[in-house]
Amino acid sequence: MADLKLLTERVVEKEKAAIRQEVEEAKVQAEDDVQAAEAEEVQKRAKTKEEIKASYEQEYTIRKNTLDIKRRNEVLAGKQAILTNVFKEAKFKLDHLEKEPFKAFTLNVLNQFKDEKEIHLMVGEKSVGSIDNAWLTLNKPDTLSVILSEETVPKQSGLLIEKDGIEYNFLFDALIEDARIDILPEISKELF
Repeated sequence: MADLKLLTERVVEKEKAAIRQEVEEAKVQAEDDVQAAEAEEVQKRAKTKEEIKASYEQEYTIRKNTLDIKRRNEVLAGKQAILTNVFKEAKFKLDHLEKEPFKAFTLNVLNQFKDEKEIHLMVGEKSVGSIDNAWLTLNKPDTLSVILSEETVPKQSGLLIEKDGIEYNFLFDALIEDARIDILPEISKELF
């Protein structure tokens, strides 16, 4: 009986040792699982943090670019308004040009046609009274016959020349628009 008791105790001890071994292995496995889960969670948090950071950086870049574009557009609109006012002021001054400068302008135009025989001249409505037939007779090139029309160009300043059925536009609005393309870069450079 003592052997049986000894044998039973050994089996029980062996089973206890096996159970302890399984418990230890389960503890180690549980600790490994916990550490793996913690490491995975740290990685998830880091990834989420990076995604949030990237999202905020992208949103910041978009907002900054939007503000830069808006500011640039406002600056361009301001410049455009200034340039529009410059041309509007030039047109106003030309619409109200004194007689003497208008006569000098007309003489300049007539000299461009000095080799022609005859031209017809029509004055813009806003330039009426600046020149007349007497002034033309005294100041035109000698070989040129200038016929001053009784008609005027409505709401315009400057003049139109008609020669052989072709009309040459020296109205100030048209001259300003023609010159605008050429002088716009120079004016922009001066102003800005």
